[in-house]
Amino acid sequence: MEAWWATLNEPLRWFYAIAISTSLLMVVQLVLMVLGFDGDDFDDVAGGEVHVLSVRTITAFFAGFGWTGVAALQSGAGLPLALLAAVAVGGVFMGGVLLLMRTLYSMRHSGTLDYNNAIDEVGQAYVRIPPAMSGSGQVQVKVQGRLIVAPAFTRSETEIPTRAPVRVVALLDQNTLVVEPLGDPIAQVPAAPEEG
Repeated sequence: MEAWWATLNEPLRWFYAIAISTSLLMVVQLVLMVLGFDGDDFDDVAGGEVHVLSVRTITAFFAGFGWTGVAALQSGAGLPLALLAAVAVGGVFMGGVLLLMRTLYSMRHSGTLDYNNAIDEVGQAYVRIPPAMSGSGQVQVKVQGRLIVAPAFTRSETEIPTRAPVRVVALLDQNTLVVEPLGDPIAQVPAAPEEG
């Protein structure tokens, strides 16, 4: 290894040092991501936006920069041309990682259910809901195109029976709904068959 390093000229050593160190950093980032540390842990994301200058994008830039510089110098290009090519390819790497991160981040958040989107939706009682916020039941309602079953309370003075139509009027907490009955809840429930 030392003999090989000694054969390199100074610019080639710098390009190799940048390329190898940033490639190792990218491997570490990949391992951490596989182990469950996401982009937020590298301060790539803030306020729902992915930063252009983040640990991952800068690492990608220098990895592309280093390896392109090595390739250019070894193919016989002069230092100015090698630097120009290295900056150009580093910018492409940086842009590619930024685009990938933004795509992954938007996919992750588009799949997250926001129960605020249930407000004003019509569903039906899945498990009876006791009156006047005295206990919880469950409702079945569509949220962001998905049919969900969620815990629910009502401010209504009458119990909401199973299968009665309801409208979501508020959230009690992050995933507990407050509903009101639509029409006369007793009339909505099919009568029991007469024995005879």
